[in-house]
Amino acid sequence: MPSTPDASYADPEFPRIDVDASEGLISAGPRLLRTLPSFQGSIYLRPAGSLAGFALRFPLPLPDREELVWEAVELGAGRVPQEISGQGTLRLGRRQAFARVSGLCAEVPGGRSGRPYLKIVLETRLPSLALRWPPEARHRLRQARLRLFTEIRPDPMTD
Repeated sequence: MPSTPDASYADPEFPRIDVDASEGLISAGPRLLRTLPSFQGSIYLRPAGSLAGFALRFPLPLPDREELVWEAVELGAGRVPQEISGQGTLRLGRRQAFARVSGLCAEVPGGRSGRPYLKIVLETRLPSLALRWPPEARHRLRQARLRLFTEIRPDPMTD
């Protein structure tokens, strides 16, 4: 597998987030607290296909219908070519906090369409601003994490 994904990801018509292969999770240590089945937003790729940043909104099951907004720009490479790391921002209502973002962005050689796609895993610790939700996480400030699994796949309309 090449260390940088194929240049075909630079085509703005090519990549689409595969919602069927996407999921957000809130966990405290090994314990799953909440699944976030939906999100909206954008994932930004560099011309060579590496992950540059993202802006995502997760609707939360709160009475006031707040959204958790998770953003990061200018993500850098980690110790190995597929790793990414950088600083992110988390917002819940008018509260904002900064948290380290880490993850993986790797090209998978082929899928249902036979064309390569990107597998992305992102993770951050939830700072106290976001730990008002879910209630189970309130007493585990240091262990709560937000994790996103997603895939960027070829647009089926271009096949």
